[in-house]
Amino acid sequence: MKCKKAAGMILSAAMVAGLVGTAGGTTVMAEAGDAQTVTFTCWYDEDDMAPILEVINEKLGGDYVVEYTYVARNDYNNVLGTQLAAGEGPDIIADGTNFPARIKAGNLKEITGAAYLEGINEAGFALCKDGDKVYGVPSYGWFSGVWYNKDIFEENGITEAPKTFDELVAACDTLAEKGVQPMGFGLADGDTAVHSLMGYLENDFYETSEEGKTFDEAFAKGEKKMDGTINDYVKQWSVLIEKGYINDTMVGISNEQALNDFIAGKTAIFNGGPWQYTNLKEAGFNFGMIPNLGSSAENQYLNGGPAVSFGINVNTKNEEGAEKLMEALASVEVQQAFVDANVGGFSYKEGVTVDMPEEYEAVKEILENGNVACSWDRWSVNMPSQSLFDEAVAQMQGLAAGSLTPDDFAKALDIKADSIRYE
Repeated sequence: MKCKKAAGMILSAAMVAGLVGTAGGTTVMAEAGDAQTVTFTCWYDEDDMAPILEVINEKLGGDYVVEYTYVARNDYNNVLGTQLAAGEGPDIIADGTNFPARIKAGNLKEITGAAYLEGINEAGFALCKDGDKVYGVPSYGWFSGVWYNKDIFEENGITEAPKTFDELVAACDTLAEKGVQPMGFGLADGDTAVHSLMGYLENDFYETSEEGKTFDEAFAKGEKKMDGTINDYVKQWSVLIEKGYINDTMVGISNEQALNDFIAGKTAIFNGGPWQYTNLKEAGFNFGMIPNLGSSAENQYLNGGPAVSFGINVNTKNEEGAEKLMEALASVEVQQAFVDANVGGFSYKEGVTVDMPEEYEAVKEILENGNVACSWDRWSVNMPSQSLFDEAVAQMQGLAAGSLTPDDFAKALDIKADSIRYE
C-alpha cells in the first residue's frame, strides 16, 4: 500500500487543548464541547488529513467529532495489533493489505447490508469482504507506475514513451550508452523494485494466461507454489539487473534519496505513484507516467487497489458514533476529499469526480478500463499478505545485489507463505 509520510493530528470544530504521546505516534486532544468523540487511527500525514477530517466533521453535524491519532507506518501494524489483542483500539479500524487479517481475527463488526455501502463499486471491497459478508468500506484507490523525465528522454533521442517491456529496456540501453543513469531505485527502505516486478507479472502472467488468473488464490490456499510458476518471468524481468539498471549500490540508497535524484535529473526513470505527484510538480520539470510494462502493449495493467479500508472495532464502546463515522467515511463528500488529497488516485464511490492531470495521459485509459490489480490483495484471501510482501521486498535486495537467483527468490516466497497461511 502506498501513502505519504505521516505526522499526526486531530481535527475538530473545537479548540485544541493539548498534546499527548501515544505508542508509535501522537494525538492532539481536542475539546469537543457537547459533541462526543469517535476515535480513528491511521498513518496519513497532517497535510492530507486536515481537509479530509474537516469534511468528516461537517458530515457528523456536531453530534460527534473525530479524535484522530497518527501512528507511523512502520509501527502501525504492531501498535494496532497489540491494542486489538488486548480488546482495545480505536472505534474505527483502518488498515490496508492486513484488513483481511483483521477480519479473520474477529476484530471487525460485520456491516453487510448497511445503507452507506450503496454506490461503492464491487472492486473496492477486495479487502473488505469474507465471502458474502462485508466488514469495511474502501477509501480511494491507489496505483503505481513508472515516472519518467520527458526532457531527458527527448534530449537523448527517445521521442516516444515505451509501450512494452522490451521498449523500456531499449530506452534504458539508449540512455546508458549516452551516459545517463536510466533508473533510480531506493532499495534500502523502498518497495519500488517489487512493484516493478509484480507489474511485469501482472501484465505478462496474471492477466494474460489462464493459469495466471487463478494462481494467486490457489497459491494463498497452498495449492500451488511460486517456484516452478513465476521463475521464468522473474528471469525475464531480471534483465534490468543483468544490465545494471537495478544494481547493488541501490541496496544502500533510500527511496527518498532515489526520488530526490530523479527530481534533480540524475536519473531518467523512477517507479512510484500519485503520492509523489505534488513533489514532482512543484519541482517544475517535464514528467509523465507509464505503467509497469509487459511484452504486449494491449490490455495493460497497473499495480493498485484499495489504499486503506475502514471498519468498526467489535470492541468499540461507542457503536452509534462509530456507525455515524462509517457513514461519513462512505459518503461522496468524504470520498471526494480523499481523492482530492491524493492527486491521481481514483474512487470506487459513484458520484466522485476525478481530475486526471496531463502527466497521467498514458495511463488514463488503463484507469478508465479498471485495469488496476496487485498480487498481494489476492494473497490476502488466506494469509497476512503484508508479511509476504515484506518478504518479497527483503528478498528483492538479494536479487538486486546478485546474491540470489530468480529461483531463490521464488523459493523464498514459498517458504514464507508456508509459515503464515491461516489454514
